[in-house]
Amino acid sequence: MPSASEGARLVTTMAVGVADFAFLPVWHRWGARARHWMLRERGGRLEGAPVLLLPGVYESPRFLDPFAALAVAHGRPPHVVTGLGRNVQRVTDTAALAAGHLERHGLRDVLIIAHSKGGLVGKQLMAWQHTGWRVRGMIAIATPFSGSALATRAPVRALRDFSPADATLVELAADRVSDHGIVSVFPAFDPQIPQGSTLAGARANVRIPVSGHFRVLGHPELWRLLRRAVQASAERR
Repeated sequence: MPSASEGARLVTTMAVGVADFAFLPVWHRWGARARHWMLRERGGRLEGAPVLLLPGVYESPRFLDPFAALAVAHGRPPHVVTGLGRNVQRVTDTAALAAGHLERHGLRDVLIIAHSKGGLVGKQLMAWQHTGWRVRGMIAIATPFSGSALATRAPVRALRDFSPADATLVELAADRVSDHGIVSVFPAFDPQIPQGSTLAGARANVRIPVSGHFRVLGHPELWRLLRRAVQASAERR
C-alpha cells in the first residue's frame, strides 16, 4: 500500500497529466491558425538560415507549426520532415529520414527546434559526421536525454525506446561533443519524464515555471527564448 506522500505524488501527477492533455486541443488550434497565416504570407522572402522542426513520438510532422510561423515571421524558412508519419520509428531511423531531408535540400547553418523525442533525433543529427556540420544548434523542449523511468513499463515498443537502458539513448548520452550546441528547455515538472530533461553538458538548461510535457509549449517564457534564438541566428546570417 503506498504511503501518504506517494499517494499525494500520484494524485499530483494525474492532475498534471489531465491538464497537460487538455492543452492539446488549444495547441492544435494554434497550429491551424499558424498554417492559415503562413499560407497568406507565402509570397514573402525567406532568406534567413533554415529552421528544422522535429516533433515527438505520436506527433504529426506539422505538430510544431506554431514555431514554423515564428520562423517565417523572422524571415527564416521552416522545414518539416513530412515522411515521419506519426514518428514511431526508432530514433536512428527517424534521424536518417531527417538527414535525407537536410541533404536533399542542401540545408546548412540549421537551427533545430525539437519537442520530446525530436530532441534525441536532433542530437543524433548533430553527432553524425555527415550531418553534424549542417546544424548550428538546437533548442530541445522536454526531451528525455536520460530516458524516462516510465518507459520500461510501456506497452508498446515506440515508448519503450525511451528506457534509460536503451542502447541508442546510452550511446547518445555518451556523446558529449554535441551537447554544447544544445539548449535544453523543460517544465518544472514533466509527468512523462519524471527525472527531468537536464543535460549536463548543454549550452544552457532552462527550467520553465509550468508543469506539463505539452503545456510548456505554450508558455510565454519559452516563446521569448525561441524568439531570441531565431532572431539572433537570423542576424548572424
